[in-house]
Amino acid sequence: MKDPSSVTKPIRILRALSGFALLAAFLFNSHCATTALSTRTKDGPIRVFELGQRIPRNSKILNIEDSSGNRNFRFLIGHFGSCRYKPIIRQLKEEAKASGGNAVAILHVKKGLCLTIKALLLDMIDLIEWPRVGLTEEEIRRDFNTRERMVDIEGIWDCHVHTTVMMDAAALKVAEVSEPTKGEIPYGGQIYVRRVPPSVIQAMQQLSPEQQSSYRVAIFKGAEDPNYPYAAYILDPEIPEWQAGFLKARLRKLPDSSGYEAKWYGSTFQADVREFHPDETGALKTKVVIEQGLKYSIEQTLTKVFPLNKAK
Repeated sequence: MKDPSSVTKPIRILRALSGFALLAAFLFNSHCATTALSTRTKDGPIRVFELGQRIPRNSKILNIEDSSGNRNFRFLIGHFGSCRYKPIIRQLKEEAKASGGNAVAILHVKKGLCLTIKALLLDMIDLIEWPRVGLTEEEIRRDFNTRERMVDIEGIWDCHVHTTVMMDAAALKVAEVSEPTKGEIPYGGQIYVRRVPPSVIQAMQQLSPEQQSSYRVAIFKGAEDPNYPYAAYILDPEIPEWQAGFLKARLRKLPDSSGYEAKWYGSTFQADVREFHPDETGALKTKVVIEQGLKYSIEQTLTKVFPLNKAK
């Protein structure tokens, strides 16, 4: 079998903190052969996403460089003996490659006595061979209808996700930049303030681990991973990089309960481990904290919508 799944709405990931609106927070089916996860070639060119340009969702944050406060970035500027844009970008590309990445995203540029830049070093996953199934939702439903017996986890599930950022001091430092105040300061000095610029908020919002708050997945047994015998595939994605039928999760039964452990792939194609436990209605629920550049709290509910009365 192959699968599709979807997410209906992008979630809001920014929250108010200290008066600022900060970022709320950063296969085939059981009847088909599957391909392995793949990454881009290490020798390809380093892409640069300029300020304001959309960052692809299949981007993993390797590091955050900040010329206004990051020790590594101060070294970069000193290394060139210059504050010019192109030399800094060139060095950022070298840093990305040395870190195993293949892209740089510019978050913030500030002109002054010396040009300051805040940027992400990224590793972009090649999605050409991302595990997937080629069946439509109608074909998947027909397959479920022909079965006499099904495991309780198999079927089509509605997924609802609520994501918030946990803005502790470390997370806030990641998002902020240091800038001089306007106006003259006595004796030729300057007072610097730290703030979160809108461009940083916008960029980090694009990399929230769960951009869509509602979608459907089809779950059935597969043979690709013996440790996680069930696979979930997204049916109705709304993110450009995601396609109907893409692998969304691998699951297995917990040995001491009626719940399940899942390796769940968020909107940025990065997996984290989530444990789902049933409530009194039969819905499966989880709450996890993960780190992807920033620290996020994720609450998720899976509700089975098809088929509802299949015998085990």
